Amino acid sequence: MIRQVFDIPKYGWTVTVYYAVTGYDVRRIMRELERLGCGGNDLHRAYANLSKGVINTGLTYSNVEERETLVVISRTSSAAQFQNSLDHEKGHLCRHISQAMHIDPYGEEAEYLAGYVGQRMFEVARMFLCDTCRRNLFNKT
Repeated sequence: MIRQVFDIPKYGWTVTVYYAVTGYDVRRIMRELERLGCGGNDLHRAYANLSKGVINTGLTYSNVEERETLVVISRTSSAAQFQNSLDHEKGHLCRHISQAMHIDPYGEEAEYLAGYVGQRMFEVARMFLCDTCRRNLFNKT
């Protein structure tokens, strides 16, 4: 598992992303979700999803009052599947911020936000976007 933290200064938002998550990482992520205020059915669903250790899944949880989001991307079966999971979870992240900050989801500001988030996530995500790089990364662990 790789952890990345970055800020979106324009909105005072902090994002934590966990990449290549497996069933072994469940406790840490559950503590993080609880810290963010996740509870009830959302927390139970997250636990059920994460504890199975299923590949090609993810989740995104935001505490809009604290302006903080947790993104989880499990291990994926291929670089293309990683791109799919990344886009999916990044979409949730950007929608949460857009709703909280009253950003028109069809306007330019929403697209600039998505571009900024994509650039920040790329710093880590690039290791998973090439099947050869992924094999090398996982062979080291």
